[in-house]
Amino acid sequence: MGEIESYLSLGSNLGDRLGYLKEGLDLVLTLPDTNLLKISAVYETEPVDFADQPRFLNLAACIHTKLEPHELLHLLKDLERKIGRVHRDRWSAREIDIDIIFYGDYKIDSDDLIIPHPRAHLRKFVLQPLSEIAPEFRHPVAHKTVEQLLKECVDNSSVTRLEELSTQPEADVLSKGSFGQRRMSLRLNR
Repeated sequence: MGEIESYLSLGSNLGDRLGYLKEGLDLVLTLPDTNLLKISAVYETEPVDFADQPRFLNLAACIHTKLEPHELLHLLKDLERKIGRVHRDRWSAREIDIDIIFYGDYKIDSDDLIIPHPRAHLRKFVLQPLSEIAPEFRHPVAHKTVEQLLKECVDNSSVTRLEELSTQPEADVLSKGSFGQRRMSLRLNR
């Protein structure tokens, strides 16, 4: 399999929300055959579906990966566990949530993975950060750009841009298979 441009959504609404997002990105950098290319600003968002819980911090990230979609999913779930995610009821509060929104132009509908994410086009907390890093990316099912989907989105929940995460190279390029990988520290730009 060749390199696939994929988009992730990261969110947290328990504990050190920003710390969990940073740790999630740091661990994404450790995935085999995967490069982290772009990160959106951090957004504070209202919970959707179950409103009686703390507000979220959300961001979007673009990766290039040679991992198969199901392999990527399982590795991301492992990262969530490493960070300390405790599984609760669906749509409840969480330490960290890392979802695959798009995996190239793939369409997958299996018991454990649906790509594109089945509710991404309905959620401002996904679309707003994603439109910052991939406004022209075309949804492979809706056949509209992320920017168009955001404009048409009827979700009226609050999504407030907070900060940008910047990446600072800490070391030279590390070899990981045929990929080069940079270690990065994350800090907020104020």
